[in-house]
Amino acid sequence: MRDPHVESVFYRVSAEEGTEYVNPEPLHFENTLGRFHINGNTLEVHPVEHFPTEAGARAVIDPFLRAWEADSDLCANPGTIRFKFEQSVVVDRDPPPPGSNIVVPASVGAVGFAGTTASVKILRNSYPSPPTAFVLSPDAETAFRRWQSYRQGKEPLPAMSYFLFTWLCSMARSRRGAAKMFAIDEEILKKLEELSSTRGDATNGRKVKANKPLQPLIGAEIQWMEAVVTRLVHRVGEHASGSSLPEIGLKDFPLP
Repeated sequence: MRDPHVESVFYRVSAEEGTEYVNPEPLHFENTLGRFHINGNTLEVHPVEHFPTEAGARAVIDPFLRAWEADSDLCANPGTIRFKFEQSVVVDRDPPPPGSNIVVPASVGAVGFAGTTASVKILRNSYPSPPTAFVLSPDAETAFRRWQSYRQGKEPLPAMSYFLFTWLCSMARSRRGAAKMFAIDEEILKKLEELSSTRGDATNGRKVKANKPLQPLIGAEIQWMEAVVTRLVHRVGEHASGSSLPEIGLKDFPLP
């Protein structure tokens, strides 16, 4: 090809075992990256920019799809939507004269997360909306990966929660700074620090203090920590998008 142009990129749309789509409505939208069309189990993307190679187009589209997966995992259910690259359509904007040989490049690949399997199947008749104020930045991906690790049973809740708490504080240099940077009531962060650093049993406790018995987390505390941590992971991606951040307050997560 003398002037190759990626006209469209195709992905297979699926969900993991915990989610099943039942006659979902087609989904069509546009953003700064291109025009997106999901019909059945196929996503077709028409990029806005000119890309001479498939690799160039995917370098822009794939991160958005990874963010879409993560956003849906956090806001709906792990494994809600997954994208797997299938093919691209490349056209020549300056075709050679009739009778000339034409070479069309082709490749295959995949993009997606290895998520957890839900214990209860969720039936959906619509695809999750694409993110408009969530970016899977390196910081957001670090937080998301640790959250995923807990959901997959690879690490205890206190350890994952304490990591996230200290991760936020390290980015803002203090707990108070984290509360301000990410628009979170500091009392929520204070309670998260307390539960994740001082509570737990012999299987999941983060540390032990001399002459003090272990104090296991109770059900309400576990549910509160899970909900708060999930929300905070998403907040890191919201912050990365540069969007205005409404405060995450005690009205959203009353202390257990």
